[in-house]
Amino acid sequence: MRSPRRSVAFRILAGLTVIGGLAAATSVVAVSLFSRFHQGYEQIATAKVPGLVAAAQLVQQSGAVAAIAPALVAAQDQTAREAVMARMGDQIVRLEQLMARLIAHGGQGSGGQGSSNQGSDGQENGGQADLGELDRRKNELVGTLLTLNAQVRQQLALTAETNARAQSLAALTGRLGAAESREEEAPWPMETRSGLPDAEAAERSRDALERWRRDLTAAATTLLAALRADRDSQLDGFQAETRMALNNAAAALAMLPPDRAARLRPLQREVEEEAFGRSPLFTLRAAELSLQRAVKRSAARNQAVSDQLVGIVSDYFLAVEQDVARRSSEFERVIRDGERAVIAMALLSILGAAAIFAYIHRNVVARLRRLRSAMQAVETAEPAAMPDLDLPSATPSGSRDEIGEMARALAYFVTTIRARESALADGERRLRTILEQSPVGVSIGRTDGTVAFANARAAELAGRPLDAFVGSRHALALPGASISRGGAGQGQEGKAEAGGVVVRDAEVAVDRPDGSRVWALQTLQRTSFEGEPAVLAWSYDITARKQAEEALRAAKEQAEIAARSKAEFLATMSHEIRTPMNGVLGMLELMALTPLDEEQRTLVSTMRDSGAALLRIIDDILDLSKIEAGKLELEDLDLRPAELVEGVADLLAPQAHQKGLALICDIHRSVPARLRGDSGRLRQILFNLTGNAIKFTDRGRVVLRVHAAEPASLDHVRLHVAVEDTGIGIGPEGQARLFQPFSQADSSTTRRFGGTGLGLAICTRLIERMGGRIGVESVPGRGSTFWFTVDLARGEEPALPAPAPLAGLAVLVADEDEVQRDVLARYLEQGGATVTAAATVAEAASRLGRGGWGLLVTSTAMAGRLEPLAGACGPGLPRLLLGDGRGNGPAVASPHGGAGGLVQPVHRTALIRAAALLTGRAAPDADRAGAAGGTLGASMERSGLPLAVPVGAGEGQQGGPPAYGPVLVAEDHPTNQQVVLRQLRRLGCTVELAADGEQALSAWRIGRHRLVITDCHMPVMDGYELARRIRAEEGGIGHPTAIVAMTANALSGEMERCLAAGMDDYLAKPVTLAQLSQVLARRLGAPPRPPETKEPPGPQPVRPPDESALPVLDLDHLRETFGGSREDGIDGGTLDMMDFFIETTRPTLEKLRQALDAGEMEEARAAAHSAAGAARTAGARVLAAACTALERAIVDARLEEVERHAQAMAAAFPEVEKAIHALRHTKETVSQPEESMA
Repeated sequence: MRSPRRSVAFRILAGLTVIGGLAAATSVVAVSLFSRFHQGYEQIATAKVPGLVAAAQLVQQSGAVAAIAPALVAAQDQTAREAVMARMGDQIVRLEQLMARLIAHGGQGSGGQGSSNQGSDGQENGGQADLGELDRRKNELVGTLLTLNAQVRQQLALTAETNARAQSLAALTGRLGAAESREEEAPWPMETRSGLPDAEAAERSRDALERWRRDLTAAATTLLAALRADRDSQLDGFQAETRMALNNAAAALAMLPPDRAARLRPLQREVEEEAFGRSPLFTLRAAELSLQRAVKRSAARNQAVSDQLVGIVSDYFLAVEQDVARRSSEFERVIRDGERAVIAMALLSILGAAAIFAYIHRNVVARLRRLRSAMQAVETAEPAAMPDLDLPSATPSGSRDEIGEMARALAYFVTTIRARESALADGERRLRTILEQSPVGVSIGRTDGTVAFANARAAELAGRPLDAFVGSRHALALPGASISRGGAGQGQEGKAEAGGVVVRDAEVAVDRPDGSRVWALQTLQRTSFEGEPAVLAWSYDITARKQAEEALRAAKEQAEIAARSKAEFLATMSHEIRTPMNGVLGMLELMALTPLDEEQRTLVSTMRDSGAALLRIIDDILDLSKIEAGKLELEDLDLRPAELVEGVADLLAPQAHQKGLALICDIHRSVPARLRGDSGRLRQILFNLTGNAIKFTDRGRVVLRVHAAEPASLDHVRLHVAVEDTGIGIGPEGQARLFQPFSQADSSTTRRFGGTGLGLAICTRLIERMGGRIGVESVPGRGSTFWFTVDLARGEEPALPAPAPLAGLAVLVADEDEVQRDVLARYLEQGGATVTAAATVAEAASRLGRGGWGLLVTSTAMAGRLEPLAGACGPGLPRLLLGDGRGNGPAVASPHGGAGGLVQPVHRTALIRAAALLTGRAAPDADRAGAAGGTLGASMERSGLPLAVPVGAGEGQQGGPPAYGPVLVAEDHPTNQQVVLRQLRRLGCTVELAADGEQALSAWRIGRHRLVITDCHMPVMDGYELARRIRAEEGGIGHPTAIVAMTANALSGEMERCLAAGMDDYLAKPVTLAQLSQVLARRLGAPPRPPETKEPPGPQPVRPPDESALPVLDLDHLRETFGGSREDGIDGGTLDMMDFFIETTRPTLEKLRQALDAGEMEEARAAAHSAAGAARTAGARVLAAACTALERAIVDARLEEVERHAQAMAAAFPEVEKAIHALRHTKETVSQPEESMA
């Protein structure tokens, strides 16, 4: 074991010990000096200076306390006095705190001065005596202030009472004057007693009254003056004057008549009470004067005590100040002695530190420098060529201290590093071998895009030798270069992490020198190579995978081509199938207009129904194909949910009535009046679901329920529609495949009821396109409920809610059908009525017997049994009868009062209007369209879709020239030629036929045709090319020929293609007389007047109501266009067509308004033209004139008239809508044979 004296630690410890000893000596001297400094400072800072400060504050506080007394005396009320006393309390507390601090510092000073001279002791004892006297003077001052406060409080109370007495006296003086005035105006006893003037007696009474008032007023005035007296003698004089005035007033009062004296004596006593009563005013003022003198004496005494207190505090302050000055001189002497001692110790410490530094530098620092030189020699050499360490030069021979040990450790480290470098070189050789044999291409790219390192696999991917690949710019290194230059975040994935993966799975195309292309999947990672930033790339060969993807892409393109081929095939098949169907249905339609016997008419009707059914199947297949191809576009139009549902029910009502089913519409009040959506597709869905319900139900009822579910959002409504039936029902297995194309519940359903099974599949696709859901709940043998939900945007709600026309009306609803009964009750309650329901005749009769009913609503089935009871219980009670629509119900006549009738399905508005009309709650002129002879009518039957044009018995226009000039028809199919020829002749047109587009173009060049109707698909030249040729040859003339397309292609986009070719209108085969008539009306003016023909016998119509109430509609024009006569009225089919006119014209007018607002005049003109043609066809003369005037104003550029005509058009349309709804809701229509829904 080595000797501690030879170690570096011992040498350093010895030097540090010497330095520590010098530091300790210096510390002892400093502590001694600081102790003396502290003693002197403590005497001054903690005893004398605080005492001096406390004495100064005490002088100031004594003055503040002395100033309280004047403020207390000057207080004007109790609140001010209490505020002064509160301030005084704070000042006294502050004074006592200062005195306590002063006493505390004075005690410390006397105790700490025991070793001082005797003069200081005497001074301390004097200070103790002064502090005692100061405390006594303080207590005396507080006592005088409290006494003064009590006196001031009493003085303020007396002053308040004196002021109150003064106010009372002032009020009493005013009352004296008022009393004198009253007595002066009152009649005197002598005058009323004798009736003769007695001037002397009256004058004496008046004088006495005046003296009484004067003396009593003088007494009150003297009392007021006494309240301000400032001497006792003055107060005595006022007392004597008051007593004299009161005596004189009493004497004058005695001279007055007794009644007057009795009235004035209370005033006399009140003044005497004030002066000499229980609380005499003079005694009160005397006490107040005495208290004022006491307050002045107390204030003077307080001032004297305050002066003495301030004097004592000032003397004590001077004594403390002198003691502080003496101790300050002693403190300065101590500081000077300490400075000399500290300087001497500092010099000694510097010399000792210099000696120790020289010793350590020679024995430690110099040796460490030599060792550092040896280490630097090792550092600069290569690891494999490190020199041996020169230990003798680093440390003296035989040195065994810490520096020697460090030198020996360094030699060991050098040997170890040599061994590890050799092992590292071996590992690097192994790693390179692995990289060269790896199936993954590994390369390192520099920031300039050159390859710094690559293995053989990377060179193989590049298609180049390894030597040529390394150092060249290549695609495998360029992505890394862009990432290095762009920084983090520019990789394929847009994410980078310092030192981590910046791009993962990037696909890179590599073009080889031989022209081939391979694909690599790269992962890039930041790294450094040879001290520079670089990117490490791992490249995987994915050429086989890319080839597989290309094969898949090619297969997908082939599938898309096949899908397009399928769509083209469907279009072609649609054309090829619908073209002969056009001929079949057209010929059957024309044949039905010829004179036929009953059997022939039955055969024609059966063929028409079969053809229409086939056409519906074709349409279903096309709809499903369009939906699956994504070609179906949904419209966004205004719609009325109630009218939509009720319209579907109206059109399907004949089928339900034919099977004896009850068809009920239940529209909840939560359903908004207006929404936006595709009304046509919603109607198609409802038609399908309701038609299925009727088809699969043999007995019972079908109910259409609509309500608004929870709101989808603030601007959308979730509409829940359900169709309930009591039909055959569906089992769980059937429900599972129900909504698939060409599927029904089971095969027996198809055999029994027919159908393709496409309807529900189409409904499902349509509802899904609308973002809704569809479902079914069914029990076999009990019925089914098909429901769907759609989210529709809210429309514009009415500005004001509709009034309740049935408010206060008591209605009895008697119906055996529970659902119908509940719906009727809810509808009537929505109209404001109070409704009671009865399920049986006995219950209804019992309730009728109680009386108080305003209306009886009952079914025709119960009416026959209930009418005798109703007539006996309620004579004159209005009846509203509900028929089942089959026309075989009992006709019940009521001799006791008004009666009306409605048929199922009952409309909510029609029910409320009928009830209001029957009970006299609606004006007759407002409901003339729905009432005749004071009743609502007896027969309201419906049919299927109507014929849209009138029919005749002959085929041409009988007598007179044709209504139109020649019409050129281009059609290649012979049967269709005959159909369109007969249809145009029936409509009063002369027709020229052409078999293809080339013949039609030649005919057009020769003749002057007002209209060209062309098929789109013809040999030689099709309809599109024909239209383009005609438009090119016209060259923009002023009156171009109207061209109408007639095609069997029902796929979407066909109309746009026709319009783009230059055509003006579009007809889809099969073409009906109604469609053809509308086109003629739009393109050639008002429709012709075909000859009247004799219809086969049918149900006897009911004479319609007086239609003069609808002046906005030309009803004669409607009869001539759609069939009927003034005696027969407007049939249900015509009304359905009028509803369709409203539904299609509203969007046109909205589009027109938007075009005007946007300045698109050409678009507005086209919309006005379309609306005018539709209005003329519908007989809306006012609306048509407004639209035509608007169109002409736009064409003539008369912009100042455009807005006026637009406003006229907007005002005319609601009137037309109101008139059509009035006809619809009265339901007094003529029943016509059921037709196909195609």
